[in-house]
Amino acid sequence: MITAEWSTLNGARLLTVAASTRAEGEVAQETGRSIATALEALEAAGFRPGHIVRSRLFTRDADTRRQASDARRVLLAGALRGASSSFWDPARLCADTRVRIELTAMSPHDAQAAKEVVEYEPVIAPPKFVRLGDLVFLSGVTDVTHGLAAQVVAIRATIDASLAAAGATLRDARLMSVFLAREEDPRAALALIVDRFPEARCPVTLTQVGGYSAPEKRIEIEVTAAP
Repeated sequence: MITAEWSTLNGARLLTVAASTRAEGEVAQETGRSIATALEALEAAGFRPGHIVRSRLFTRDADTRRQASDARRVLLAGALRGASSSFWDPARLCADTRVRIELTAMSPHDAQAAKEVVEYEPVIAPPKFVRLGDLVFLSGVTDVTHGLAAQVVAIRATIDASLAAAGATLRDARLMSVFLAREEDPRAALALIVDRFPEARCPVTLTQVGGYSAPEKRIEIEVTAAP
């Protein structure tokens, strides 16, 4: 299964391709087939694989998320590396699949523009952010502090630090994407976002997922900014 979503942001054109393939063989093999399918679709639409700016991974359960995330880190390395996030959420998957990959590529104003990948220190699975053209894409940020409200506060601090490293502030945000655990109330979560991110004058999208890399995590927030 494959879908494509075209969008524009800050004058740049983006394409997000979501791909999944039949659950055959090992999880790593299925992940590889799904990534290859998405890459082929991006290239067919005229986007360079080296201009991938974000990847999202959705899997059937927590163990599959771990295996697929490990495979993605190998397969989307180097020039293919983008800001990333990963979740398990069976509600998003067809009955015969275990893995769904979403790849977003950008067509910058300068077709020869090089992507900058900035890592956390020490390096972890997701990069801190990637920059391409006039946009900065932060990886999804989570926290394991007890309670949704406390996690939002901690995530805000991490986002502020990452934006500062990119020469930006929250006022430069152009899009916030929020992924909330299904047990949590989306209305309460949005109210917390409004309260704790008042400088963000950008669209906020919220969707719910089954879980993350650790059961303590309740929310994950991505930010895309134009410094």
